[in-house]
Amino acid sequence: MENYYLSLVCIGCVWLVASCNVSTSRKQTDLVPKDSVGQLSGREMPVQEVPMLLLNKLGELYGDNLPGVVGFSVESKNCPDFIGGIYINDRDTLVIQIKGDSATVRQRLEKELQSKEFIVEPCKTYTQKDLFAINDKLVERWRALENTSVMRNVTGAGVGTHDIEIHLIVNTPEKRREFREQVMDSPAFRFTGVETPVENITVGVNDTLGVAIRPEYTVYSTESDSVKFILYNRSGKIIHCGERHFITYEDVGGVWRELPINGNFVDIGYWVADDDYREFTAFLYPKIHSNPPGRYRFFYEVTVGDHREGARLKMMAEFRLSDNKKELEQATKTPLPVF
Repeated sequence: MENYYLSLVCIGCVWLVASCNVSTSRKQTDLVPKDSVGQLSGREMPVQEVPMLLLNKLGELYGDNLPGVVGFSVESKNCPDFIGGIYINDRDTLVIQIKGDSATVRQRLEKELQSKEFIVEPCKTYTQKDLFAINDKLVERWRALENTSVMRNVTGAGVGTHDIEIHLIVNTPEKRREFREQVMDSPAFRFTGVETPVENITVGVNDTLGVAIRPEYTVYSTESDSVKFILYNRSGKIIHCGERHFITYEDVGGVWRELPINGNFVDIGYWVADDDYREFTAFLYPKIHSNPPGRYRFFYEVTVGDHREGARLKMMAEFRLSDNKKELEQATKTPLPVF
């Protein structure tokens, strides 16, 4: 019924934000005088190259990389105790987090790196070394509890420069407390995610240009974990689509809001041949947040014809959730579209 191709895999589990992120906010024409980086280079260079050269130099001094591999990590077994972390800031400058006397450490680093083009940042809270150690414990807890409801609310966690970001589907005080009590607690944690569902008045089409989308049933239980949808193709061309989608619902005040879901998708590209269809499932997460009875809308983008230049359509399928047992018993499958 369908074909697929893997374009890019981006799985949201536990991700580690690398210690160094190169910023490209400055123009490539910004140059640093060659004498400001000592003997690292005998030419003028874009500012973006300077921190990378310094990192390579640190790798030569303290790294334990395999032959031919350059760079530096604070997790290197040869990393000195006074270096607690390292990153590149938004001004394309290398920042070295240090423990101890900053003046003494800076003097030593200037001599070893043969450069002054870096910033020494005294550690006031957590170093990256500290954060990596905390994150290792978090990963252990994650694996032990991965099938529990508290962990299904977590879409990812990442080590930053000064804290560990934990992203929740529902980021309310109650959910944060639940995480701290049942999973792990640390002052290093910074929670992100939606606390109150945002307003979203997006609309789409359910039938156009020979393309139609329908829910399998017109009504589902408020306790349903998922809803199945069917995309029909009678366009005369191939349809290109993926996994990404979102859902909105109408609240008691008549305002359409976005339903909190896991927004991390495996980015697989599918194609649906003419006179064919594709079935797919969207999850509703009733064990993370209550889903009130009422109207819901499922949104899904497709491209008709050439995946670069074809017509892009925002398809929308409306369905209902109900807590009425009799209504649910009488639920029927959605009629097939008429072309």
